[in-house]
Formats: sequence, C-alpha cells, structure tokens
Amino acid sequence: MDERAMDKNLHIKTAGVREWVHQLAHYNRYEATPYDGMDYLFDQHAVLKSGSFIDFGCGKGRVPFYVHSLFSVDTIGIEMSSVLFQDAMNNLLDYRQAFPKKKGMISFECMLAERFVIPSDAATFYFFNPFSVEVFRSVIRNIVSSLESSPRDAEVILYYPTTAYKLFLQSHPLFEKIAEIPITHLQIHDNNELFLVYAYKQP
Repeated sequence: MDERAMDKNLHIKTAGVREWVHQLAHYNRYEATPYDGMDYLFDQHAVLKSGSFIDFGCGKGRVPFYVHSLFSVDTIGIEMSSVLFQDAMNNLLDYRQAFPKKKGMISFECMLAERFVIPSDAATFYFFNPFSVEVFRSVIRNIVSSLESSPRDAEVILYYPTTAYKLFLQSHPLFEKIAEIPITHLQIHDNNELFLVYAYKQP
C-alpha cells in the first residue's frame, strides 16, 4: 500500500517533504518515516506497552498516529515548526473523528525538543534524524534524568541513523543496542535504511 493510501486509511495527511526556506543549523527538513519501514520494525520488535511513546520531530504526526492505531498506547509528538504542528493538530481532529472509541491518548507539543519535559511514564523515544547530534545529546540527557528519577524500562529507536547518533549511543554507558532491523528491499539502494533499538540499562 502506498503512502497516500495508508494516510487515507488513517484519515490523516502526512505525505511529502518540507524544506525550510532558511537553512536551520540544528534542525532538519520534514520527511515522514515510510509506512512499509514501520511495518518492518513492528513485525520484528514489539513496542513497549507499559508507557507512552514519544516521537521527537514528529512533523505532521505519522508515527504517533500509526503507533496508536496498532497498539493503542499513549503517543506524544514533539515538533518545533508551528506550521507542521498545525498540520498534526488538523490530522488529530480527523483521526479522532474517524476512530472515536480508540483507546489511548494522542497529543502534540509545539516546542524545541530539548525543552520538552519528559513524562515520568515515557518508555519509547523515536528519532528519524530530526536535529543535530548536539540537540540529540541534550534530549538524551533529559531522558536519562527522567529515567533516573522514575526508574522504568525504556528504549530509544533510531530510523535511518546517522553516524553521529550511533557513535553517541554506542559510547553511552546507560544504553545497549538490542536490535538492528534492516528494511531489506530498501537496503538494495541504501544501507542506512534500517532501525536501531537501544535499551536503557537501569543502574
């Protein structure tokens, strides 16, 4: 099923790419995770259901909606662009109208990722290269602080991971890589088409 057909099934509009008129030093363009990529991920790795799922740089909200539709867990999308945030909110209205009885909360916050206060129940943290490794380090630091304050199982999922992201988590004493999930039909053209999952190691 193509991107727009899956959008239609979910009653949302998330296809396309959005470039910034003025290049931002630490924040990247909008491009949604492919649906078939998420199919590969969740066929081989079950999302943690004991806490909420947070997508940093969620754009129009594709990943939060898709995860919610599959698992009925609470999902939160963090987006710094007010334009993309409004698109996500419009999608939320249409999604909730189409699926009014679906369990689990979906919410979106318009703010810089490093300023977002990590909820004490957040368990899964998703990144599709939304910003520089400098911002990524700040967000991971906030995540660790929350996990130390409220100990719980947690994991970080990277899609199309950059070398900088991988090196940072590989050297982090509190995270361990537990899964590497290639999107095989896409890796024919690009070896970076994969997901990496890192579990939090409670001290």
